Amino acid sequence: MNRLPLSRVTRVALVSLMSLLAIPACSDDDADGPYADPNPSKGPGEETPDAGPPDSGTDSGTPDSGTPDAGPTVWPQEFTCTGKETHTLSFAPGQEQQLQNAVNDLKPCTTITLGAGTFHFDNAVTIRQDGITFQGAGRGAKGEATGGAASTVLDFTNAAANTNGLDVVGKLFTLRDMALWGAQKDGLRVENSSNVFIQRIRTEWAQPNLPTNGKYGIYPVKSRYVIVEDSEAYNASDAGIYVGQTRYAIVRRNIAKQNVAGIEIENTKFAFVEGNTAIDNTTGLVVFDLPGNPIQGTDVLVTKNTITGNNRKNFASDSGSSSTVSQVPAGTGTFILASRRVEFVGNTWGDNNTVDIAVLSGLAIEPNPVLWSAGFFNFSTSDVSIHHNTFLGGSGGNVDSGETNPATRPLGYLISNLYAYGKAAAGVDRVEHVMWDGIDPAPRNENVANGMNLCFSNNTLPAGAKASVVDLDLEAVQKKLTAATPDIVGAWAETRRYNQGAAPFNCSGFAPALKLP
Repeated sequence: MNRLPLSRVTRVALVSLMSLLAIPACSDDDADGPYADPNPSKGPGEETPDAGPPDSGTDSGTPDSGTPDAGPTVWPQEFTCTGKETHTLSFAPGQEQQLQNAVNDLKPCTTITLGAGTFHFDNAVTIRQDGITFQGAGRGAKGEATGGAASTVLDFTNAAANTNGLDVVGKLFTLRDMALWGAQKDGLRVENSSNVFIQRIRTEWAQPNLPTNGKYGIYPVKSRYVIVEDSEAYNASDAGIYVGQTRYAIVRRNIAKQNVAGIEIENTKFAFVEGNTAIDNTTGLVVFDLPGNPIQGTDVLVTKNTITGNNRKNFASDSGSSSTVSQVPAGTGTFILASRRVEFVGNTWGDNNTVDIAVLSGLAIEPNPVLWSAGFFNFSTSDVSIHHNTFLGGSGGNVDSGETNPATRPLGYLISNLYAYGKAAAGVDRVEHVMWDGIDPAPRNENVANGMNLCFSNNTLPAGAKASVVDLDLEAVQKKLTAATPDIVGAWAETRRYNQGAAPFNCSGFAPALKLP
């Protein structure tokens, strides 16, 4: 189809065309979000950040994602306890004040062991020291608000407003075997830290679907060399497990359920996301960049994850909210936005009411390219390879789970109305497995087919599957739908569908191959 290149659209026209899809961009509260720190990627003692990741990763097309018992990842260590004096402290339920006093006066290289049972706090537990290990007796089971004989629960239900549960800044930090319950803000927040190991923890809020729940369950941000594994996150009003503005991260074998977003990888370089389960969230697993951040996310491998049935009503607060996910339609399995060199292999999608995978340009959330300058104009999505995955079916037939709202979730509203016409007029009864907004590359080069290099090949599809990829051409569609006399027939005619194996999306990925942790 003929499209108007962005270079020929006036600024006013571009903003007008994109206004329906404008999503407020940020990942956190205004005080602590990505705009607060002019260089959030750097922390004390950080070594050359872009020297490249360890060469232990994958080969494009046949990734070696390792096994659960493959052994520790070898990364540079910015702090070591080798040769230093070490300390051990132990606390039992009822000794909360002694614990708070101890963490306020921690020495480096201290191991804190919490006994089984429930610890009640009226404020955050704040750690500002290096070489700290914080461990309990076990994370317990979903819904367990009190610790048992083999579990430790830190209960922050009655803590001061707008405080995190466990709040950490430090090098060589390990947290394992406990639950963080009912935090007022984020369950676990780790910031400006390095060599972070988060193992076998659970973050949870008592009631599902409450916008007043804490925003993030597990939240490492502005950090380096982070591992989140064998953990669980439930009922967060933004993301259950989030890794953002970070270099080198592994997120594996975790469970995220009943959150707005199950797992988020945001403005992060070199991330390995393996073997996770994201079910019953609003959106299951997302990879994206936001404007105003100097880290340009790249090299993300998503493999062996289960991303099904993510149809929970979006309960993120939209009253003055700065959260991207507050605008996501329920039933979005995965969305990719302003991302590059992202590979999906060996994953399973199905029963996601809106779409299995949405591929979007950053200009869909912020149409002014100047505002993307901090990340070297990182608004374009490119090099997305989706291959050797399994699509179970049952997706795309009930956009936003039938509760579209043009004010709060405009993208879902547009898609729902477009496909309602498509079903009646063309017999297209569901959104295809992969929905591309058709914006990137921008400005457009109409002489380059699939200039963004979105590849969809060798996937297992449901029996009788027809088209697998749709180019919505949202600029043209929106222009026709928002004209003085809306043209739904013309809007539908602007969309294009492609079977698996059909050009131009039958490409074979990207080079050089990913080199991941």
